[in-house]
Amino acid sequence: MRIVVFGGGYVGCVTAACLAKMGHDVTIIDVVPSKVEAVRTGHSPILETGLDELIREGVAAGRLHASLAEEEGERRLVEANMAVICIGTPSRPNGVMDTRALTRVFESIAAGVEERKEPLTVVVRSTALAPILRQILAEAEPRESVEKLRLVMNPELLRETTAISDFFNPPMLVVGGDDPHAVDHAMSLYEGIQAPRFKVGLETASMLKYSCNAFHALKIAFANEIDTLASLIGADGKEVMNLLIQDKVLNISPAYLRPGFAFGGSCLPKDLRALEALARANHQPVPLLSSVLPSNAQRIDQAFQLLLSGQARRLAFIGLSFKKGSDDLRESPYVELAERLLGKGFDLQIYDSDLDPERLVGANMAHAMEKLPHLARILVGSPEQACAAAEAVVVCKRLLEPDFLKTLSSRGVLIHDVERMASEARPESLLPKRPARAPEKAAHG
Repeated sequence: MRIVVFGGGYVGCVTAACLAKMGHDVTIIDVVPSKVEAVRTGHSPILETGLDELIREGVAAGRLHASLAEEEGERRLVEANMAVICIGTPSRPNGVMDTRALTRVFESIAAGVEERKEPLTVVVRSTALAPILRQILAEAEPRESVEKLRLVMNPELLRETTAISDFFNPPMLVVGGDDPHAVDHAMSLYEGIQAPRFKVGLETASMLKYSCNAFHALKIAFANEIDTLASLIGADGKEVMNLLIQDKVLNISPAYLRPGFAFGGSCLPKDLRALEALARANHQPVPLLSSVLPSNAQRIDQAFQLLLSGQARRLAFIGLSFKKGSDDLRESPYVELAERLLGKGFDLQIYDSDLDPERLVGANMAHAMEKLPHLARILVGSPEQACAAAEAVVVCKRLLEPDFLKTLSSRGVLIHDVERMASEARPESLLPKRPARAPEKAAHG
């Protein structure tokens, strides 16, 4: 394919050189003369292991070119099969992304496709959120040319010093967009590369790189704070973390990495407070660990505010203990939610097949009586009893059969799943967006 890569920086040069290695005819477009000249003479404008050799090989083979934007960028677009955007997306002082360079590139692409008869697939590898890209396109001119662009997002997962290896051996290949043909077209760039392939919506794809980087940062900060706390009691933080990663079932695994409702139970909240207390006693801040419980409480508040804003006041509350198969009410987020709803005058009928008030003992009983002193009166023995007069059902635990829920819904009863209520409660974006594609996992390449 004939490919035009906008941006001769880190991502752009690596992407262009690797695509040329795969046999594509690639032109790098940049506004900095020194970058263009470096590529033209077979050198890398950035320091990256193996990139000098790869660029030199691509230029010598006649598959890698470089041009200044004003020289022939528009002509190249007329002939191109695809455009790939790899420009930087720096932050402004307030943290908001500076979109000026991205806007200029889209304007340049729009100008360059005026003479094209066929649509052009535009692949964004720059890190940018989909609503921002949609807004830039919505405001770009001329409109006739913009309509020829088929936007997709293909987040790069490259690490400095290992970028070439990462390109050819990625953990996954992800392409997102509204147009299935454009998504397939972009995915075809990587024919021959062995990796799991995922076709998703534009919004999902645009969140991936941000999520990966946030998770990497989170892990580093977590390890550092554990090291700080370990040193306070004479423990070796590195040894603690080396032991922690031996658990591949819960610690280093997909466990818990699933959006849902707040955590609870007798262990997680208690132990987080103990670590915070240790830090306070030694006047040592641990801002990451100290933020976890407030973040957890916010999840409960989102569900509460959504229910409070609705019309339904008679609720069937399905599930109360902190997880299925347990009758432990200690610090259950569902107990917290039920308590707040009762305090606002909601009529609750609670059903939980895991719960028998007569078997509650010790701290579990004390917590139940403190939070829900009338539990015995509002706890019922069957889903039918709980839902008989309900205007809405709040599903905390998966205790109801799907057919039962469908019957309720057909009667006009609202169904609220707490696992999904955070997304129900989100404010409408001020930026333009479209419905995302349903996630699709393609066959391995």
